[in-house]
Order: sequence, then structure tokens, then C-alpha cells
Amino acid sequence: MYQLNFPNGNVQTYNSSSELQNAARLLGGEARIISGKVYAFVPKK
Repeated sequence: MYQLNFPNGNVQTYNSSSELQNAARLLGGEARIISGKVYAFVPKK
């Protein structure tokens, strides 16, 4: 499972990295890798 952490403390999990990247794009930002399968959501400015 891949984990996406949001600045507000929310966490979402995804089955694949492509699912996670697509979700981040749909939410208006991007996913940056922290370590392993953990990503941080970075909103676009």
C-alpha cells in the first residue's frame, strides 16, 4: 500500500503509485516521495 500524507494531517492509502499520483493531480497538487511508499501531498500554487 502507498500512503499519501496531507498537510492537514489526513492520510489516504492507495494500491499503486500510479493511483496515488493520479489522485494527487485530481486534488490540484502533486505527490512527493518521503521514503519508501510514503508520499507527501504538495498543493500547486
